Amino acid sequence: MKNIFKIFSVAVAVLMAAACGPNNEGPKVSDAIVAEWHLTDMSGADASAIPQVYIEFKLDKNFELYQKIGEGRYRKYAGTYTLTDAILSGKYSDGAEWGSSYAVSFEGEVLVLTAQNGSAEVCKYEKKSLSQSDKDNAAVVTKADDEQEPRFL
Repeated sequence: MKNIFKIFSVAVAVLMAAACGPNNEGPKVSDAIVAEWHLTDMSGADASAIPQVYIEFKLDKNFELYQKIGEGRYRKYAGTYTLTDAILSGKYSDGAEWGSSYAVSFEGEVLVLTAQNGSAEVCKYEKKSLSQSDKDNAAVVTKADDEQEPRFL
């Protein structure tokens, strides 16, 4: 009888540990970030000063970034990203590193990126896609030398 009780206790403990495991913590950051995002808020910036930025993080660890500062059409940048322990970093297609790595967190459905370069800048993104016509008309930037405006990330 004592052995049956011990076996039952161990089984209950295993089931309780499994119930508290990572499967109940919601989606992993690496899964949750895969989407199209629109910049909606930047720490310290007046709403009218926030550039139009859309970024898509793809499952294959590639990204596409569309930005428009002021008038004119969007500029398209592409590259790869890594996400390790909720720290996001990346490289543009020309090999240039992003200006910072970012701590990734979520406020409900809002993606929050906090710069890790000492500026502590916080950018918030909501899920939203750029129109296909804006994507099709974007100026594709392949080298930093071709830029007329700074890269956002």
